[in-house]
Amino acid sequence: MKRKGQVQGVGHCRVRATAQLPRLPEPPNPLSLRGTRVLVIGLGRSGRAVARFLLRSRARVVGFDENPEALASPAASSLKRAGMKVTRQPQAATVEWAVVSPGISDKHALVQALRRRSIPVVDELDLASRFVRGPIIAITGTNGKSTTTALIARMLEGFGKSVFCGGNLAPGQPLSAALLARPKDYYVVEVSSFQLERARWLKPKVAVILNITADHLNRHGTVRRYANCKLTVLDRQDQEDYAVLNHDDPLVYAARVRGGAEKHFFSMRHRDVDAYLADGSIWADGHKVQPAREVKLPGAHNIQNSLAAIAAVRLLGVGLPPIRRTLRTFAGLPHRMEHVRRLHGVDYFNSSMTTNPAAGAKSLEAVAGQRERLSSGGKRARRVILIAGGREKALPTAEYVRAMKRHATWVLLVGESSMRLARELSALGFRRFDVLADLPAALVAARAKAQAGDVVLFAPGFASFDQFRDFEARGEAFRKEVQRLD
Repeated sequence: MKRKGQVQGVGHCRVRATAQLPRLPEPPNPLSLRGTRVLVIGLGRSGRAVARFLLRSRARVVGFDENPEALASPAASSLKRAGMKVTRQPQAATVEWAVVSPGISDKHALVQALRRRSIPVVDELDLASRFVRGPIIAITGTNGKSTTTALIARMLEGFGKSVFCGGNLAPGQPLSAALLARPKDYYVVEVSSFQLERARWLKPKVAVILNITADHLNRHGTVRRYANCKLTVLDRQDQEDYAVLNHDDPLVYAARVRGGAEKHFFSMRHRDVDAYLADGSIWADGHKVQPAREVKLPGAHNIQNSLAAIAAVRLLGVGLPPIRRTLRTFAGLPHRMEHVRRLHGVDYFNSSMTTNPAAGAKSLEAVAGQRERLSSGGKRARRVILIAGGREKALPTAEYVRAMKRHATWVLLVGESSMRLARELSALGFRRFDVLADLPAALVAARAKAQAGDVVLFAPGFASFDQFRDFEARGEAFRKEVQRLD
């Protein structure tokens, strides 16, 4: 579907004025990297991967991490043996440019010090995008990125293509890791607002934008700035590229005038688009794909993710058979509506990846929408014991709190946000909640309250950093505590 008429859309990312940025070097190529002095800030998975690539390209790499344990890790030691130098004073390092971890914002004192020295700062994924030797499919949005990324990769693989699947995806590999492996037919990458904030080279063949709701306001400040950073993924595309947009999301749909790509759409409500839901079935290009009930992933939000994936892969020539096989068999990624265990008739689900309230609400609605089959032959809605809470990100919680009141039999609150959620639930007249010290205590309480046929859902709706390293560590802790129950 071609682009439609001009509308007043969302403007460009204004986290900082472009005129104030140090001028980037010319887009790099393998020859230009040789001998270039590069500072790698942050030796997490993306920093380590880009450092390995730079060293192989004969760049002179200097590494830094604020965490001494990261500098002493076996992975860092391997990089040092390969030639990476380590500095304790990165702000004074003699380098020509710096690759900064996406988790480090432009407000960080070190980044500011480098900019004052006119040292260009780039992101790992942006740099890696200059070197991959195949089309990039970039997926962004607030919720559903990881699942949609995985769906697209599975559909392409089912079509007989070799695929790199990674980027911001966790668990997964950063795009730089693909530069150390054999070329693939396609590079399917999840892209975060943090990565897009500094991106000035990334030009995907297909850009997919799923939705935009409030998130990461502690970094971006406002929803508008956050949205602008997401939408910059369109800005470098040209008429040879494609953009797949959510027709149902006002912010995403307004961005159809950005960039030069041919625009395509998916929708849960409209039929004049590339992929849509109608009469209980999924359709693509006027062809019935399959009934929505046959999609293995639960919840309406995963129907939407499936529509986005279908619209994207159809542009790449993928037929309906591999699409159908993927939708019927793909059970999801770890920590996303992951079934951990059934104990005494109670199902325990791990959705630790729900790191914002909107995602928490969708997970709760998906589980509450499941029906329990009764011995009499009938069905009834399943009761849900919800465990929620975590690190505050200055996000609105009204949607999630209302979903708790509608769908949760009992809510167990943990973490930094627990008292705020308790106040908001009380204000709605909902009293079936407890505030508990930590996740183990919450699971003990859930075990005591749950009856056969119930669901215990861990959908925090907040970041993990108040008590855990990341959402994966939090999800692993949930799994471990569930297995301890008897």
